[in-house]
Amino acid sequence: MEIKESVYSRFSAPLLLDYVYWILQQAQEKKLKTLYFLARDGYLLRKIAASVCKHLQLSIECRYLYCSRSSLRMPSYWLIGEEAYDLLLLGGYQVSIFSVLSRADLTQKEMQMVCRDCELDYGRSSELLTKGEFRMLCERLRRSTVYRELVQAKSVAAYEGAEEYFRAEGLVHAQRIALVDSGWTGSMQRSIRQLLEHMGFRGELMGFYYGMYACPKEKADGAYYTFLFNQQGKLRDKIHFCNNLFECMLSAPHGMTVGYRKDGTPLLRPYPKDHMAEAVEHQIEETLLAVEQEIGKVNLRSFSPEKAKKRARRLITRYMAHPTAKEAAQYQSFFFCDDITEAYCCPLVDSRQIQALKGYSLPARVLRRLGWKGRNGQASAELFWPYGTMAFLPPVKRWWYRWNVYIWEWIRYVNR
Repeated sequence: MEIKESVYSRFSAPLLLDYVYWILQQAQEKKLKTLYFLARDGYLLRKIAASVCKHLQLSIECRYLYCSRSSLRMPSYWLIGEEAYDLLLLGGYQVSIFSVLSRADLTQKEMQMVCRDCELDYGRSSELLTKGEFRMLCERLRRSTVYRELVQAKSVAAYEGAEEYFRAEGLVHAQRIALVDSGWTGSMQRSIRQLLEHMGFRGELMGFYYGMYACPKEKADGAYYTFLFNQQGKLRDKIHFCNNLFECMLSAPHGMTVGYRKDGTPLLRPYPKDHMAEAVEHQIEETLLAVEQEIGKVNLRSFSPEKAKKRARRLITRYMAHPTAKEAAQYQSFFFCDDITEAYCCPLVDSRQIQALKGYSLPARVLRRLGWKGRNGQASAELFWPYGTMAFLPPVKRWWYRWNVYIWEWIRYVNR
């Protein structure tokens, strides 16, 4: 079946297919029989992997694990001490009192209780916070007995369902568990290890990821294998790469896993039938069609990870860092949220976001770091894909903002 040339067929399909080939090559070398693809970023990857396994007659079972950062962290908070509050109080693109308290699955009444205890204005809980205001919020929440007791009670209540699900999936008594996900910090593998360890797991845990920005916290969390970059990788790989866009490329046609019933059944957030749902279905269909045309052209034994990485770098530089307006517009229906609760969702890219690019000049970035809110007195929202927004600008302005972002990202990664 012929497919129309699109950003999905030219970019997504080859990028993801090479990643899957690498995963399967690694699995064969390590004699793995099962791969667990983590929801939701693992949905399309699992589809591609299953097609490759079928075509090449590989005896590797590709399973799908319903989970999310939220569904894994909530049942683990009571087990991990102060680390629970480090996770609950992480920063983000658009942080408010409401979004932070939502991470602990608090009801409106419980949020009001915490706000009273912390002397916070609940009526302004939806306003975006500057970095200074966010630090103050974190300090007050860490000292709040009301907040801590609510977190512990919610966590204990969530543990039973998570344990039932893990046992039903055969994870607790497995000898070796191999996870597949997009990557970035390795927190989901760590949460899975913390939960499984408490449940009695004594096997080997490992994960395969496209890239990692941070070092694993502990050796006990298992091995982390990366395809394109890790914390010691090439700076240019991270500067051009947009993990938010990559996650949208991996969008699944179902809602987020918000937890587990006591019998272990995953609880999913309702999946809206809107323009994004249509875009996701279209993206999956076109990507899989393009993948099917490519499968078979590469023998797994002759697959070269180095050649695949070179192709990935070319594709990423071209489509992530230098998209045309037409290419960027194909993602206008995709909404994204970096918060574990999805308490808010904003367009990944939109021509109407051009005004926000003013905050991406180097002087504006420095002022925002110092706590400046801007002329309207409000903290400004971050762009999820700055290079995509720049695509809607005239060439000269596009060039100027691109270099501002490139230099800022270079400074950021050099100082990590």
